[in-house]
Amino acid sequence: MRRVLLGTALAAALPAAAAAQAPQTLVYQTGTSKTTLWAANWDGSAKRVLVKGGQEPVVSPDGQRVAYIVGFSNAKLRVIPAAGGTPVTVASHVWNVDDVRWAPDDATLAVTTGTELGPYTLKLVNVDTGAVRSLNSGKYFGGVSFAPDGSGVVWSRAASDSYPTKSDLYRTDLVGGPIVRLTTTKDALSPVWGPSKIAFSRERKPKKKNDADKLDIYTMNPDGSGLARLTTTNVPFLLSGLTPTGWSDDGTRLLAEYGGQDTSEAWRVDPGTGSAKDVTGKFDSVIGYALSHDGSTILGRSGPFDDPHGKVVAIDYATGHRTVLAANASWASWNR
Repeated sequence: MRRVLLGTALAAALPAAAAAQAPQTLVYQTGTSKTTLWAANWDGSAKRVLVKGGQEPVVSPDGQRVAYIVGFSNAKLRVIPAAGGTPVTVASHVWNVDDVRWAPDDATLAVTTGTELGPYTLKLVNVDTGAVRSLNSGKYFGGVSFAPDGSGVVWSRAASDSYPTKSDLYRTDLVGGPIVRLTTTKDALSPVWGPSKIAFSRERKPKKKNDADKLDIYTMNPDGSGLARLTTTNVPFLLSGLTPTGWSDDGTRLLAEYGGQDTSEAWRVDPGTGSAKDVTGKFDSVIGYALSHDGSTILGRSGPFDDPHGKVVAIDYATGHRTVLAANASWASWNR
């Protein structure tokens, strides 16, 4: 199964009032060959086993349901109530698990399916009705995000699986309508739709031979206008740079991930100035999964790189202070 390095965050945000009323649910994974998915309150309390054998859980914006993956060669996407119950399979032949995203309507899931070598199809699946809408086909999809008000969806797609990916951004309305191509530069990845802007990464060729392509964050209006570069980083050899992962509801804070060879680090980005800094102040393998609606807290994981036995933590966005929510755990999601 193709897997993107980052444990990505829920890109779409509920309106603040709805988020305040919804139960604040945390879900996470423990184990490797024999995995267990857990659900808990956002602070890690009242934990309970949700299902055994699942992977990569993603909680719905209202905190009521959890989507997760089962299997590898013919991976299935299943949904189970966060309170426990009988899971339902909603998609098969799932690839690129970072593209599994809930829409703000709490019923629609984005998912990429296809054969092992592609092509793949990005779909919207309504969990309640079973309706499936195929959005786009291609050899690579590099990120999906819903508008915070649920009106639309944006994604990154490449026609081939060559490297660099030569991908562009596309968008459409959630309920139908034409697909609009937002970029034509063939270097756009990882869109995250915020309250007023879409943030995304653009690739650029490295100056040194055998180095990794470099990434910085750009923003645009949802209609593709107003393109502007947000960050300017000097990325070391074999590292890639910044990928946006989540906005605060008011658009004043942006969470990003700084990636590359054996590296994935949570960074905070100021959307006003473009200032970008490591959340904890140093490269210490602290991954960021999601940003809370008010922008105060990051859901992350600490521990050695790509170690499933790390700790799921809540990180203060401003100070980097960490509070452990779950030990020997990974791949967390919340709707806080």
